[in-house]
Amino acid sequence: MNIMKKTFFIFFSVLVIVPVAYAKLSAQKFPGTINDISFTSRVENLADGYKPFLDKKAYQELNIVPGEEIYTDHMIAVLENEIEQQKQDAQTMNIFEYCAKHPNDSERCSQLTTAESNQYFVSPYNGYTIGGGPVIENNIVTGGSCYPADHDRHFTNKVLTTGKYEKLYPALEKGLITVFRKEGGCGTIKNDPCGYTCYGIGSSPKCTGIVVHSRAEAEEVYHDRYWKKYKIDQLPDVISTDIFIAGMASGPTTALSQFRGFLGLSKKTSSVDEELINAVKNYHGDIHNDWINFRDEFLQKVAQQRYDGSVSRGYKNAIEIKRKNGCHVRPEKPLYRQ
Repeated sequence: MNIMKKTFFIFFSVLVIVPVAYAKLSAQKFPGTINDISFTSRVENLADGYKPFLDKKAYQELNIVPGEEIYTDHMIAVLENEIEQQKQDAQTMNIFEYCAKHPNDSERCSQLTTAESNQYFVSPYNGYTIGGGPVIENNIVTGGSCYPADHDRHFTNKVLTTGKYEKLYPALEKGLITVFRKEGGCGTIKNDPCGYTCYGIGSSPKCTGIVVHSRAEAEEVYHDRYWKKYKIDQLPDVISTDIFIAGMASGPTTALSQFRGFLGLSKKTSSVDEELINAVKNYHGDIHNDWINFRDEFLQKVAQQRYDGSVSRGYKNAIEIKRKNGCHVRPEKPLYRQ
C-alpha cells in the first residue's frame, strides 16, 4: 500500500513539471530606428528639424568693406584713430616721448635711439607755469607756456618784471626774468662798446642807442626791437627764450647768425625764416643745452680776447643761470613773483 502511494506521487510530479518546462514562446519585433526608414524619409525628417535654425548663424558676420577684403570697417577705424593720435602726439609730446611711442616714424626719429627716448621721458607737471597753461615740451610749439624760473646761487632770486608779457609771450617773459636778474641796474663796464647800460640796454649807437629809466621801459624796448623786429617770437618756445637772451648780450643779428651756423645753415643771413624754424623742429637732441654749450664756448673766447679774461667768471655764472632757465627747463627750486 505504501509503495503504491510513493509511485503515484512521483508520477504526479512528472505530469506537473513537464508541461511547464517545454512551453512554446511567441516571436516579438524589435522597435524600429532611423536606419530602418528610407533615405528619402530621413532627409525629409532632418530638413524639418533644421527649419527653425534656417536663418541663424553661429558667429556674427564680418562687415567687409567693398573692394577692401583685407580690412573690416572696425580695422579701418582703428587705423584712422592711430594716425590721428600720432598727429596729436607730435604736437603735444617732446621729441623723446614721441619717438619712444612712435619709433617707426623715420622722418622724426631716424637718429633717435630708444635709450635716448627713455632718458628724456617727461612726466606731467602740475605746478604754476608762466602763461598759466601746460608746458608742451617739444621742438614744435610756439606761444605756449613756460616753467617758472629757478633759484640761482649767483644772481638775485626775485622776479623783477612787470608781468605785462606773461600771458602774451610766456617765452619772452621767461627771458626777461633772467635778463633783469643778471643785469642788475645801470652802469658802465670797462671796454664795453655799449657804454652806459641800464637793464642790459646800451645807450651807445653801436648797441641800442636808447637810454631807459625803468624796467617797464626796458621791457618795451626788448619786445619791440628784439622779440618782434627780428621775429624771435616765431621760433619754437624750446629755443626762443635762449635766442632772445643771446640777442640781448651779443646783438640780435650776431646771435641769429650764430644760431643758424649752430644748426648747419647758412650764416649769410640772420633772418628767422621757414628753413630755420624747420631746422629747430627737426633737431635731434637737447637743443637748449647744446646751444648753451655753444654759447659758453663763444663767450669764453670773447672774455679772453676782448676783456683779457676779467669777465670770464661772470660769463660762466651767466651761462649757469641761462642753462637753468630755458622755457622748457623744469626748476629744481621754483622762483615766483612776490
